[in-house]
Amino acid sequence: MNPRLLSLLWFCLLVACGRSEPTPDPEPSAAPLAMRDVATSSLTVEGSAFVLRLADGRVLRGAELAGAIVHVAIGGGRVAPLRIASVTPDPENPTVLRHQFETSDGAEGWKNACPPNAAGETWGLPLALAEGHPGRDGEITVSCISGVVAKCVRWGYPPWSRGPGGEDLAPFHAACVRMARADYCGDDRPHTKDGTSIDNYDDLGIQKRGAADDPTYVFEAGWSPQGAVCVAHPRWADQATLQTLHAQCPRLAAIPHCDEASARSLGARMFNYSRIQ
Repeated sequence: MNPRLLSLLWFCLLVACGRSEPTPDPEPSAAPLAMRDVATSSLTVEGSAFVLRLADGRVLRGAELAGAIVHVAIGGGRVAPLRIASVTPDPENPTVLRHQFETSDGAEGWKNACPPNAAGETWGLPLALAEGHPGRDGEITVSCISGVVAKCVRWGYPPWSRGPGGEDLAPFHAACVRMARADYCGDDRPHTKDGTSIDNYDDLGIQKRGAADDPTYVFEAGWSPQGAVCVAHPRWADQATLQTLHAQCPRLAAIPHCDEASARSLGARMFNYSRIQ
């Protein structure tokens, strides 16, 4: 399933949630979930954890929802089940919860909902992104690790967290999404191709240059939550040229020279180098 499609499905969440299989109660006295409880519940996201608040005051969060099935509206009045097969901490950052999402395989079984990334990983995670964030697909956004929203979390910019000096990482995550998509104009139009290698970094020390000794990588752009603050060269010549970008984005045409220093002076949160292709 396309990861962006998955996110769009979650935009129309229904509050019907059930269990695909019995799971032990956390306490012997805990009451089982009933559909009347779930029908009046609310599903939100805190960090990268789903949080289900039931009418009787109980709260289920994170791994407690492993095995649950959330029903999502897919248009045309149809509803499809999405199963949370497992929830585990990411070894690289335990505050990030890996959700293994599954959809029906059409034969009374389940299959991965997320396509694999380059490393073969098929997990995803939910986020609550602010309005105006380039990765937002509604009150709850779900991104597969093969998609840029989850990828920017993996790169060290969880939007619910703080940087090494207490910095709000939400603007860095938004800038990272623009950068990963090569969304120069900030109009949600990507100008890149799957598998393209970039050398990205920031002034917080979260990401550092990894190809500084490779002369084939040259400075591409500085990035803010609104898109590129300036562009030295587009990532792919067959996707965009400076001339076409300047026509699309007059603000970029107003910056005659773009390098790291000028991008920083224009408020860039992220920077990247790439090969001219």
